[in-house]
Amino acid sequence: MRQALADIAVNGPLAQEFAHLEQVLRQTISLLRECDAPFWVPVLDRGLAQIANHHLAGATYILGCFGGQDTFSDLVIATQWQSSDPLRFNNANARLNHLRNELFTAADAIASRRHW
Repeated sequence: MRQALADIAVNGPLAQEFAHLEQVLRQTISLLRECDAPFWVPVLDRGLAQIANHHLAGATYILGCFGGQDTFSDLVIATQWQSSDPLRFNNANARLNHLRNELFTAADAIASRRHW
């Protein structure tokens, strides 16, 4: 039974979900680095390491970054451009919002599975 679940995590639909989560997480980390928002990078990197190894703990760790005050949900990036280049500021935060929604949805899809 345990081996069958491991095979599903590595080769089946769950593997595709992990791959998608990993891709979105890498894009999010890249955007944070691009916009000089370093605080969340090591936090998300910790989750990335677990997700790359298809560990459920990685998905639940990412979900833990959301919700509550002063969490990843509240992050505003590129504040250095807010006055000097408002379009760039708005675009960066629109990208972040899109990636953040994708990240939550992908992590939740993995964490909410009934069988592992």
